[in-house]
Amino acid sequence: MKPLSYNPTFRRVTSHASRFTAGAGTDLPYDFVELNECVPTQLDRQLGYFGEGRFVAFRYEPRAEDVMWRDERSFGIATGAWQVFLDDVQPLADLYGVNVGHNGRQAEHALVFDRVRGVAYFAPRQSAEDFLSHRRQVMPGAV
Repeated sequence: MKPLSYNPTFRRVTSHASRFTAGAGTDLPYDFVELNECVPTQLDRQLGYFGEGRFVAFRYEPRAEDVMWRDERSFGIATGAWQVFLDDVQPLADLYGVNVGHNGRQAEHALVFDRVRGVAYFAPRQSAEDFLSHRRQVMPGAV
């Protein structure tokens, strides 16, 4: 597969009572595809994320045999969230024709969840990681 690169073309995401300032990295790359299907309530918590970031990306990591998450500041393994991932995220990934890591394959895409709007996106993994890195640089109080 052709390597993906960061797409500097963005689309504006409207914020609802966000604790971040307007324009602080809330533009999404055009290769983010919004899911039209409903995602479970508090999907981020069900997938093992208990941080405070607005955006968090999830993928299945075959080497760890569990779900990995990444937000604007850190990353981790969501111990025990693999069943929720396989039951709720993998069928959507199959529907959209994306690989979020399954059957021993390395993920090429990630599920990105906007915790403020409650909206989920599929995005190429590198694009999602670049987006989160960019947000870290422009967020108020970024370390």
